Amino acid sequence: MPSRVTGQSAFRPHIVRILRAEGSLETEDMLLELEMAMEDELLERDRQPTPTGEVRWHQSARAERKAMIDAGLMAGGKPGVWELTDAGRAADH
Repeated sequence: MPSRVTGQSAFRPHIVRILRAEGSLETEDMLLELEMAMEDELLERDRQPTPTGEVRWHQSARAERKAMIDAGLMAGGKPGVWELTDAGRAADH
């Protein structure tokens, strides 16, 4: 049985809730907020490094950020800044 990891989509409700409260955050601060918010959800394998050396769940969270940018829910104009668009703030996640 393969080791389980937290699915990328699991990060979205936390990302939305945190950014609704904070407005915008730089990546480092966002990852700290997510780690606190998801402490009980993250699995052992999530905390392990990928072959590139990045923590696995950081990679998943950043992939979800890109998916949200592609869907028009998050602003993509400022590299390293996580910020919801009006659509992202209004959407029911």
